[in-house]
Amino acid sequence: MALADILAAIDAEADQEIARVVAETAEQTAQIRNEARDEADMAERAAASALDDESARRRAQIVNRAHLVVERRLSAAVEDVYQDLLTAVERRLVELRGEPEYADLFSRLLEECRAVLPEGRVVRIDPADEPLCRDVLATDDGFTIDGTLRSAGGLEIATADGRRSVRNTLESRTWRADRALRSLAAARVPPLGGGA
Repeated sequence: MALADILAAIDAEADQEIARVVAETAEQTAQIRNEARDEADMAERAAASALDDESARRRAQIVNRAHLVVERRLSAAVEDVYQDLLTAVERRLVELRGEPEYADLFSRLLEECRAVLPEGRVVRIDPADEPLCRDVLATDDGFTIDGTLRSAGGLEIATADGRRSVRNTLESRTWRADRALRSLAAARVPPLGGGA
């Protein structure tokens, strides 16, 4: 299975997980909005009965507090969607090492590192990848394999003097995708005032 197919499978699983979390979040968001509207309505009724400026100021404070509560709850909902998405991605990453196509993925990650840092001679890997790494590098002399990296998969390549290195692990790729994952999670939660 090619790297693109693996990433497509991860995307498909993530999309399913996102759909589930989005449905739950939409229900929670509707409930939050309804509660906030009820609180705001109560605050408006209380404020409407008061005739002086002090009462109007207090009403505005109550309404603002209700809006802040809703914003905090929506923010928490976005974070929940993000965490669920991240958990699904991490679970899939852990499963990859046991799949037959992992050897091809590992080779591609190594090729990418070598293209960026051709003078790299130290290959740092998770101990679980040592046999695979030895197989992949069997025809290449001059490499030192260092099994001290802790990772769900992938590697780091460094120059012999250790001054330069390139990390290409599954976790580093997930970390680099963090902003996109957070944006995806935020897009899945309906915004305040979205009419639910």
